Amino acid sequence: MRDLGESVECNKCLHFTVHPSYPYIVICVDLGQVVAQPREACRNYVSKTWDRLIKQLSESGFLYCVECSRPIFNEEELRKHKTEFIPFEFFTDEVAYEEAPSGD
Repeated sequence: MRDLGESVECNKCLHFTVHPSYPYIVICVDLGQVVAQPREACRNYVSKTWDRLIKQLSESGFLYCVECSRPIFNEEELRKHKTEFIPFEFFTDEVAYEEAPSGD
């Protein structure tokens, strides 16, 4: 755990995810709210590790890289990416179709 006065980047936390259409919107899955970065350390901060990401990959079947906007399906692919660009849990937007232009 970090000192509460210390500044952190949420993208290095296990609980961070981003909005799929608006990657500058950072969401804390643990707090269930949008957060600004950088911010003072919160009590819920947990550092991401390769072991945790690999375990999540095997459980969920894929992870997502925010930097290149691509899914990751195996450990070999995962190691080519920076951990701060891989959310532990991917946020789905249930109304994205309303924002997408029609194909007419």
